Amino acid sequence: YAQGNTMYGQMTAGSYCYIGPQGIVHGTTITILNAGRKYLGTDDLTRKVYVSSGLGGMSGAQGKASDISGVIGVIAEVDEAALMKRFNQGWIQHVAKTTDECITMIVDLRKSAPAGTSIG
Repeated sequence: YAQGNTMYGQMTAGSYCYIGPQGIVHGTTITILNAGRKYLGTDDLTRKVYVSSGLGGMSGAQGKASDISGVIGVIAEVDEAALMKRFNQGWIQHVAKTTDECITMIVDLRKSAPAGTSIG
């Protein structure tokens, strides 16, 4: 950047200044916010439900992006080790073991949660 050079690579092969979790969180947050603007016609995504999948690799960003953008993020993960790793690292705030438990959490969180949280 200091030399006037630019790079483009979207999120997974992005510019050298965005490599690592901070770049993936940034790109995912912007994607969620823009989806809200485009498809829901709003900038306020407070307690809207965002559903995605995968918490392995760099996918822990989806939970953190949910927090930042104000949504209730539901991120499905079939590998319990990956799920618990992201939970223990603080990338997601809640863990549901069953679909029914997840739905109950969503209903409760939509009533009472501060803006932005995530369920794995």
